[in-house]
Amino acid sequence: MTAAVSEISVKRQALRRFWPHRGACWPSVVLLAVALMVATPLVFLVLGSFSTADLPGRFSLTTLGLDNYRQVWLDPDTYEVFGDTLIYVGGAASFSIIIAGILAWLVERTNMPGRIWIYAGVPMTLAMPGMLLGIAWILLLSPRIGFVNSLIKQALGLTAAPFNVYTLQGMILVEGLRLVPTAFLMLVPLLRSMDPTLEEAASMSGAGPLSIMRRVTLRLMLPGILAVVIYQAMTALEVFEVPGILGLPSKTYVFSTRIYAALHSTMGTPAYGVANALAIIYVAISIAAIYFYSRTIGRSERYAVISGKGYRPRPVDLGRWRWIGLSFCMLYLLLSIIIPFLVLAYMSFLPFLQVPSVDAFRMMSWSNYAELWHTERVAAVMYNTLILVLATSTLTVVASFIISLAIVRSRFWGRRLLDQLSFLPHAFPGIVLGLAFLWVFLQLDKIGISIYGGVWAISIAFTVSFMAYGTRSMNAALLQIHKDLEEAAQISGAGSWRVMWRVSLPLMLPSMVGLWIWAMLQAARQAGTPLILYEGTENQVLSVFVWEMWDHGNSGVVAATGVIMITALLIVTLGLRALSFGRAAAFFLHTDHIATA
Repeated sequence: MTAAVSEISVKRQALRRFWPHRGACWPSVVLLAVALMVATPLVFLVLGSFSTADLPGRFSLTTLGLDNYRQVWLDPDTYEVFGDTLIYVGGAASFSIIIAGILAWLVERTNMPGRIWIYAGVPMTLAMPGMLLGIAWILLLSPRIGFVNSLIKQALGLTAAPFNVYTLQGMILVEGLRLVPTAFLMLVPLLRSMDPTLEEAASMSGAGPLSIMRRVTLRLMLPGILAVVIYQAMTALEVFEVPGILGLPSKTYVFSTRIYAALHSTMGTPAYGVANALAIIYVAISIAAIYFYSRTIGRSERYAVISGKGYRPRPVDLGRWRWIGLSFCMLYLLLSIIIPFLVLAYMSFLPFLQVPSVDAFRMMSWSNYAELWHTERVAAVMYNTLILVLATSTLTVVASFIISLAIVRSRFWGRRLLDQLSFLPHAFPGIVLGLAFLWVFLQLDKIGISIYGGVWAISIAFTVSFMAYGTRSMNAALLQIHKDLEEAAQISGAGSWRVMWRVSLPLMLPSMVGLWIWAMLQAARQAGTPLILYEGTENQVLSVFVWEMWDHGNSGVVAATGVIMITALLIVTLGLRALSFGRAAAFFLHTDHIATA
């Protein structure tokens, strides 16, 4: 009898590990939903790479073959694209890390004047979408229409333009500038939380500021820097806007633009199968990058530099180099947002492209804004964009919160699997995810579910894409809330959902607001996924509208749209920065007091 009871108890404990308590079926539902959202596009992406059908709607198992892979791997252009992609990704990531590292060090570890304003100003560059940044640099450095090239040729009597932004080097420059704020925001916490005892010991031994940074600071930050490098490389690999604006006109392809070109061929029908075969290579590289990123993060404790002892960082005295450091920071802000915005604003008031002059300023008018206002489809574009950003932001927050709740707070057997599945979309670059969902939505059309081509198709793809970042943000927020608060509510008689509504949600509200604004900014800025999934002018969103107008040479209206778009995103970004600016101001006032003590 005792043996039987013991056996029943063991079985109950095993069952409880699999199914923790009554009503705990919701984590299984969440796992199933996430698996469907992530695995279904991946499966169709792989199947599509073997499909020899001319259109995704004609896909069937009888059309499978290896023709697409033969065409891709036997094409010499594929290896050229692979090499150009490596140069582009490596160059953009390295450039952004170097600039961001210098900016972060100047802000966090020196007595440079105006640090608090640089700390607030660098993330403001996130308000400049990559596509508009590329357009602004075309207006500056295009060999044919660039203002800078035209002025230099006139001044020096040159026949050829000295600069050409339609090159791999131009793409690296513009994308590197665009990536700096993300790297800056990742490097600042590393420098801020690092114990400066070793740096102070090196200083007492006679080492100079540059020697300390090179031989102490950088070595202590090595795992964090490696993680940032891999993350930046992954971001550069997946981006489409800058290579699309600068590379497509000169046929300088990277993987993202090569896939887009395969789907928008002017010589015949789109090569969907070839695009999928290219995308599989793209995904394999991204998955490898994620693997190395995870391993780097996992080993970071070997370089732990924060102890239980209290410490206060003492800023490095730069002496007369303080103003040179401030000039470097201002130069970055000029190149990344101030000059590009002024160029777009200048162009938005002109009837046609022309070099800045007295006559040009006399010709300025509001005609481009009036034309934009009276364009019939603008109302539909703005409405679609509003629906897209609101739906995507809300769905991202809700989905990420529910997934994180199952990962962090439940005793569900599949928590680790759910965590890995939710992060997997980060391996899908935007244009690849759009291609994968294109196959999914066209198959759904066969069974009467018509979603392809509309705003909701784009919103679903964005939500799945943003889920990787969203769950990481929500996981961190939930881990900061001690279980004692939830357990106290449960002891008082509150049910699980009431605890979540009355305890967890209010405490997580700042993190949710931050994630909501982040998702809104990303949905408004990105063009790769919408360009693949939209169908018809009635379903265009703002990023697609800007792309189409620029492609048709309507530069004045594009500039006017860009000014409005950047201003709106800047206001939103300012609101996001205001949530943390007070805390940052207190930190800098504290360290300034230490420096003068």
